[in-house]
Parts: sequence; C-alpha cells; structure tokens
Amino acid sequence: MSDYQRLPQQDPDLPGHRPEEKEPFYKKKRNILLAAIAIVLLATAFYVLGSAGEFSHHRVHLEQPGISLEHFSQGVAKCKAIHQEGKHQYPASETRTFNPRFVSGTAPTLFKNGTIFDGVSESFQGDLLVNGGIIVQLGGDIEAPEGTVVVDLKGHILTPGIVDMHSHIGLTSWPELDATEDSNEMTSPAAPFVRTIDGFNPSDLAREIVVSGGVTSALVLPGSSNVMGGEAFAFKLRKVDTLSVEDMLIEADVENKWRYMKMACGENPKKSFGDLGKMPSTRLGEGWILREQFSKATELKRAQDDWCNAAERLPRFGRHRLDEAFPEDLRYESLVGVLRDDVKLHIHCYETFDLEAMITAFHHALDAYRVPDILKRAYKNVPTVATFAGKFGYKKEAFQSSVDSPKILIDAGISVAMKSDHPVMNAQHLVYQAAMAHHYGLTELQALASVTSVPAKTIGQDHRIGKLAVGMDADLVIWERHPLSLGSHPLQVYIDGIPQIENVDPTQWSEQGEPLKFKNLPELTVSKDKDACTPGTNDAIFTGIKKIILDRSETYNRDGNLSVVIKNGEAVCTGECQQEIWRLLGDGEEIPAYDLGGEGVVLPALLSVGAPNLGLLEIPMESSTGDSSAGLKTPIQYAVDALKFGGLQLDEAYKAGVLISITAPSSSHVVQGVSVAFSTGAQDALSSQAVLKENVALHVKIGHESKSTLFPTISSQIQYLRSSLIKGLSDAFNPKDQFAMVARGKMPLIVEVHNRDEIVRLIQVKEELQHLGAWIKLGLLGATEAWTVAEHLAKADIGVILNPYHCTPNRWTAQHCLAGAPLTKETGLSVLHKAGVTVGLAAAEIEDVRQLSWIAAWARSDLGISEKDAVGLLSWNLAKIVGLTEQPKKASDLVFYNGSPFEFGAKVSAIMGGGKSGVQCNPRAL
Repeated sequence: MSDYQRLPQQDPDLPGHRPEEKEPFYKKKRNILLAAIAIVLLATAFYVLGSAGEFSHHRVHLEQPGISLEHFSQGVAKCKAIHQEGKHQYPASETRTFNPRFVSGTAPTLFKNGTIFDGVSESFQGDLLVNGGIIVQLGGDIEAPEGTVVVDLKGHILTPGIVDMHSHIGLTSWPELDATEDSNEMTSPAAPFVRTIDGFNPSDLAREIVVSGGVTSALVLPGSSNVMGGEAFAFKLRKVDTLSVEDMLIEADVENKWRYMKMACGENPKKSFGDLGKMPSTRLGEGWILREQFSKATELKRAQDDWCNAAERLPRFGRHRLDEAFPEDLRYESLVGVLRDDVKLHIHCYETFDLEAMITAFHHALDAYRVPDILKRAYKNVPTVATFAGKFGYKKEAFQSSVDSPKILIDAGISVAMKSDHPVMNAQHLVYQAAMAHHYGLTELQALASVTSVPAKTIGQDHRIGKLAVGMDADLVIWERHPLSLGSHPLQVYIDGIPQIENVDPTQWSEQGEPLKFKNLPELTVSKDKDACTPGTNDAIFTGIKKIILDRSETYNRDGNLSVVIKNGEAVCTGECQQEIWRLLGDGEEIPAYDLGGEGVVLPALLSVGAPNLGLLEIPMESSTGDSSAGLKTPIQYAVDALKFGGLQLDEAYKAGVLISITAPSSSHVVQGVSVAFSTGAQDALSSQAVLKENVALHVKIGHESKSTLFPTISSQIQYLRSSLIKGLSDAFNPKDQFAMVARGKMPLIVEVHNRDEIVRLIQVKEELQHLGAWIKLGLLGATEAWTVAEHLAKADIGVILNPYHCTPNRWTAQHCLAGAPLTKETGLSVLHKAGVTVGLAAAEIEDVRQLSWIAAWARSDLGISEKDAVGLLSWNLAKIVGLTEQPKKASDLVFYNGSPFEFGAKVSAIMGGGKSGVQCNPRAL
C-alpha cells in the first residue's frame, strides 16, 4: 500500500491556506517530467515484481488501505502459530530440570527403602529423590542432600500418581445442586465451543476425597448429553492457594498446551434431545450433526489456509496488506483445531457400529472388544479405549459388555485405560477398576499402566506424568499394601512434590514385607461320572477344602482336608467327613467327586437386598424390559407379581454366588411396595424353590428424592408414614393390611433414608408408636449418616443396610459421610459395628450385585473382622433385618470357591442350589 502519511495534509482551496508564490514555467516543466519518470519507474517495478511472483493474485490496493496493520500482523502471527512445526514435541523427560508448577520453598524429599512400580516396567527396590517438583534421581541407595526431608517407606509400594482420563470432577460438584451442575450445555446438541475450564469448581468437595485415592491428574470432560460437548481441560488435583482454575492446569504456564474435545454418540444424545423433540432423536441425526459441523469447520480451515497463503505471497517490500481480516469463527475454532491435530478428540461410544462410524480415545466403548480388527483397520493410530472393568447392563449399549474386554483389546495391540466417569463412579476408587481388570486377566503391569502411563500418554502428557523416571513431575502415591489388592488405600499422595493428605506421620507406618504375589489358584477337577456337572447330580463329594463358613460357624483346616458330602440334594456332612465318605463308597455307591485342590472355601448362599429392580427390570433405562416405577396413586404393589426369571442380571448374580435376592418394587410414591425373596437361578416362578417368600417386608422411601406433588415435603412423607401406621394399629377389621402387619410386628418395615435428622425422626416415630402398643421391626436402607446416631440405633434395635458401602457426600442431606482411609480412621460401617448395630451391605447398582463378595472383603479389610463376620454382612445379618431369620432355602444351597472369595483371583468353582438342580460347575461371569 502507498504511504499516505507523506501526502499533503491540507487542501489549498480550503479557507486559511496561505497561497504560495507561483513557480517559474521551466520549474513546472521539470517537475512534470520528474513525475512522469517516477510513474514509469513505479509501473515498471510493479510489472517486474508481479512477473516474478512476488504478488498474490488477490487484489492489492494502492489508493485505499486494507485492514489495519495491527490486524494484518495479528493474522500473520496466527498463520505462523497454526503452521508451527513440532509445537507438541517435548524434550526428553530426563532433560527436564524444573516443574513449572513448582511451589517455591518446597523442600526436596528423599524416599528410601521402597518397592517401586514405575508405571512401565516390573517393580524394583530402591530410593527416589525429588526436587524442584520433579524426580531428580531414581534407584539404588541415594544420599540425602542437605535440607532434604527423608521419608522411610519401610518397604511400602511407590507408584506414579493415578491419571483419570474421564472425569467430571468440578463440574458436577458435591453436594450436587442445580446451582453447581455444569456438565452439559443443553441448549444445543452441538456445543464444541463451550469449555470445562469455565465451569470447573476448584472447591468441589470431591477433590480431597479423590486425591486420597491416589488420583493426581484428571482430564475433566463435559458430559455426554451433547453430540459435541465442548472442550476439555487436564488438571492437577492439588489445591492451590489462589483458587485459580488456570493455576490447576497440568500445563499451567506452558505456551502450547494440548487441547481436548469431547463428543458422544449413541443413547445419551438421542435421549437428551429426542425427549425434547429436537434433533438428534436417532443415530442418523447424530451422524448429520457431526458431518454438518465438521463441514463448516473444514470450510473455515480452508479459508484460513487461503488467507495465510495469500499473506505469504504478498510483496516482500512496502506496506502491503490484505483486504480482509484473518477468517475466524469462535463456534468452529475448536473443531478446526481437531482438524489441525491441535485438539485431541475423545468420543463417548459403546456399540460396534458407533465405533466403526466414528480419534485419540474412545470412552466407555464396552463393545470395543468385539471389533478390534475393525478398529485397527479404520485408524492408522488405533485410539486408546478408556473403559470400565466390571460395569455392564445398565442400558442397552452396555448390555453385551464383557469382563474379558480389557484383555482381549490389549492382546490385540490396543491400549486400554481405566477411568472413573466421576461422579458416576467415585474416582477415589479408580485403582479398584485396575484391580478388577487384573482379576479378569490383565498382568500386574498392564493393570497398573491402565491408570498411570497409558492415560498419561493418551492425553499427551507422558513427558510429565504417569511414570516414575528422572525428569518427570513428582506425582507419587505410597500404598498401604499392594494397590491391586482388595481394600488397599494410599498412605500418602504427593503432587508436584507436595504431600496432599494432612496429619500423616510416616514414622508410624508398619514395616511392609515382600509385595503381594497373586496366587495361581487350582482349577476344579471333576470325576468322569456321567452325571457330574449336570442337573441330574443329586449326590456329590467335594474335597480339597480349606475353610467352610455356614450358619454363623467357621471350620478351618490348613492342609485343605475338609469335605462336603451331598446326598439326595441335601448336605449330610460338612467338615471332617472321611468316615461318611468311606461309608458311602464302601456301600458301592458311585458318587461324582469334585476336588478344589486344597484351597477351597465354602459359603452359604449370599443375599442381595436393596439392589434396585433386580429380577423386575432387565435394563434399568428400558422400561419395556420389565416392571417400571409406579405412579403416585397406585395401590401398594407386590414385587412377586412382576418377577422375571432367567435374565442376564439374575444370571450374573447367580454365577457370583448371590443365590437369593430380596427385591422391592419401585414407585414415585413414598411407599415403594412389598418385597419378595426368590432364587436368582430359577427358570420360572413354577420351579421348585423359585419364590422363597412372597411377602417379605414393606419398603418406604423418605427424603428429597421422594418429593412429589402428593408429598412435596419430607415432613409430609413422615406424617403419611406415621398416620398410616397409627391407622393400621387400630384397624382390627383388616389385619392383613400392610401397615397393620407392620404395626403389629408381622412384617418388617424397611425405610430408605440417608439424612441424620430424618433417621432421628424415624427413631422417634418408632418409639411414639410403641407407646401406643405397636411393635415395629424397623430397618434402614442407604443410611449414609446412620453412623452419627449409632448408639441410638443399637438401643432401638434398628438394623442398617448400607447402600452404598463407600459413601460420598453427593447429597446436601448426606454430607456427614466418612470417606474412609486415609482421610478418616473410621467408616460408617465400623462405627455402627462397634456400637452393636446389626449391619448388612447392599449393591448400589444392579450391575454391582456380582461384586458383593468384594464389597464385603473391602469392609473386612477396613474393619479387621474375620471372614465369617464378613459373610454375615451378606448373609445372616441381612436375613435378620428383613425378617428371614430362618433362611427359606435348602441346606444344600452352597457356593464353592477355589480360594478365598475375599481376595482377587478366586472364583466360584461350583454351585449347589440357588434355584437350579444338580451341580453347576465353573459358572462364568460375562
């Protein structure tokens, strides 16, 4: 462009302009000649430069300026940034000498005498030194520099901090309130322009709890209601004094940060917007939204590239600028980043056709194990699959999942990461997912890598987190025992070299021996008898048993010489049965023999109480698959009328040794209905031992979740319960009325409630009614805050069924939650147990029923109780609370394990009873 600053600044014809003296004619002629020469030279220069390719074909103004020089310079800078080579290439970790997140004044720390799992290789013994927020020395015997804090690990295991690559922490904050729910921008199915950093709450109560489980970093994603949910951000979970969200980023003070985009396909967007009558209501609509949005982003990218190309081709000399500013549109900026590989794309998908239609990582992807070859064929760099180890069946997309999925994928060369989807699953226990994956086939190293090095690499941060190596950030976890063992928890957690758990004294830690070595337990061996492992097996001899726990008693033999003898479907001997065996064999009888290899453990049928809709609704999100929730004015309903046998959910419960379920109906009313006791393995209601007791207990629900137009307040709910019981007590003409039966102690009352004050009021209502002559057998379900009044519950003989065992302060009315070690010395269970309350455990979700023995094992670890008492949490304690003091089952309802069911590695080897005939050998989880 011309330099207009050199032109005359005033018009001679304007008033106030002083006329100058006229020049001589020869001077005018000379000036005209010089001007003509200048014009010729300028035109020649333009011609020569243009023919030399120095000019763009875009129009260049000489008379008028284009965009401002400032805007043009900004555009050129953006062109340089988007085409910068190696912007996400980082120097080797070992060359790093400083962590940009380091807090000045943090002393160096030397960890001595530890067992180190570095996240990528086998464990080794040694020391580790951190300084400046990074690891500066690793392995061998390290001398402590002056001013160093020395921590003696005493043989405990040291691992990298856990990396959760799918979390909504800080967006769905605890306690969950409408005012703080920021997971999904529900005004549009395509919202790639929103950012989680704008809604992240650094004061979320979950942060401290999650860190106490060893999680040090999290990729915080938008929810999955949108096809395009928005931009995600990767945070360290260390509390910062500034409470600045920016200061919590992993890449705080890093110029070229990795960016992340969350998208979703399948049921979630369909339901979220289809129910509103908006697109997408089908996967077809989801596909269109993706194509349309990426088409517009592609147009914007092309326009930017054209602009940058034109700017590059402008003349090198002069002040030349383009007509238009650099093309930008904030609605598509992040999608253009995806196309330029500056934004890592994370997609929430489940089913095979969704995976093929759609990428840095697939999240959930419970169907991925079925199509590993398609994934490898479709993607040059196969995406990581971020998944669960044990969740299944909660919706159709998750119905065909398999516990073998992680192993199948890894064996196919596809990386697998475990994630929490917090708060869907409390991220405090993310290591539990890795432990389950190990139980189902991953090696120790693969399981640990699935929550450390693999997710770190997937989010592009493996040069800083996810491993223990020189130059890596000092994010460390010290474990009480092996992190893949049931009930293990951290002793201390470090982020950027700073300890995160308060009031921890390492000198009080116990000495740790060799790390746990997971046993290869013996497989069940069976005689070749034709009736073995068939419904026709009425007689059986089980040997090689180490422990038998039945009827509140425990028999143990170190050498595994215990036996169980079944005759005509009845257990005629348990324990020392050699004489009985010799007698039967001496009579010439041919009885199938089953050997558990000396490690066998025998338990009674385990019970499920409180798992929602088990046996009533097959897929919780599909009302067409069984019973559904009743309305407000529906008469009291009986679960027995809606039982559905033979489904996948019941089959999984049965295979896990949960042979009996007590299930209540679901209702919007305060009164849920009357529960039924039944065998999970029965084929139908006509089968022998299918329905064990038609009417077990009356179930009621009190709390915020039960508010409705009929019962808009908690006080109206409690008043309805009180008045119904008083009426039932005085109803002499209708003794079979449910409330009359409850008031006279003929039927237990099970109240689902969590809040302390509501629990106190129920205790008072019980006392008030007893003064009127009632006798109420009251049990509480849920009961997060019941521990706060444990002594009162014990005095009032009120049993408690904790659901879930691992509570969270997710409700406003349930914030008195004991998170457990290492934050609290006690748990709700331990306080109740010590007070003498009868306590049982329940599965929070229907798919968790098959994990009940592991939940009890965790409780056993926290309480320090015997295996017998742990069995009681799932057996006779539950039976007492719901009024099944004499369990309505055959004596032969037995579950045989090839090792302790309270440790990972053991499995159900055989089942007798539970609604099926004969011996079921090696029932297999999904």
